[in-house]
Amino acid sequence: MSPGEIIDLLSEDRPVHGITHFPRTRVRGVLKESFPDIQDGDFDLTWEGEGSYFQIGFAHANERDVHLIVANCGYELLKAEKAVNRLIEACTSLGCALYDPQTDKRYEQPKPAAEG
Repeated sequence: MSPGEIIDLLSEDRPVHGITHFPRTRVRGVLKESFPDIQDGDFDLTWEGEGSYFQIGFAHANERDVHLIVANCGYELLKAEKAVNRLIEACTSLGCALYDPQTDKRYEQPKPAAEG
């Protein structure tokens, strides 16, 4: 199954064998720690700064856990290297692999570093 097909299934809140899920509160906590001024809309998180923004959405494995973290970024965020790196570090600290749908590239999945 291609990364794009996996994303499509997870986006529909459908489980995929081998894909783990995380407590939504833990994921939100890690992102809030990395971006203390992020706006918490409960089911999404929005950050603005460094001339751009991103919005984080989730797909849910069940009512408490997420199995997909989606970051929709403003184009100018690409120029904000520190913010991009903080976002990547926050998600990879959970053990999340990065997938770029623009290039259809999946990056190596790290070992989780965040506790919780």
